[in-house]
Amino acid sequence: MWRVLRLAGLAILGAFALTAAGRAGQPDCLDWSKAGSIIAQNSLLPANVVYQMVQKRTGGKVVNQALCQEGGRFVYKLVVLGPTGEVNNVTVDALTGQP
Repeated sequence: MWRVLRLAGLAILGAFALTAAGRAGQPDCLDWSKAGSIIAQNSLLPANVVYQMVQKRTGGKVVNQALCQEGGRFVYKLVVLGPTGEVNNVTVDALTGQP
């Protein structure tokens, strides 16, 4: 039960971190209801593909993700809970899948 509460807490913190970053004028994160059409129009990698790539690459679990515009390109901003409990912020280019 503590593990579930811990993951929920980390997900909430990650959501606040992504939201705060968006408000600070750095990335402009999109509402997921609009993301599907943007992904299709711009030939971006689907969120589930990026999600799996990051989990495989880090050995962790993605607890939150957002599609954002940053510096004229689309990126996925992810919060990853590492295998030893550390929390990492990961940014992935939405077109190439590269960090």
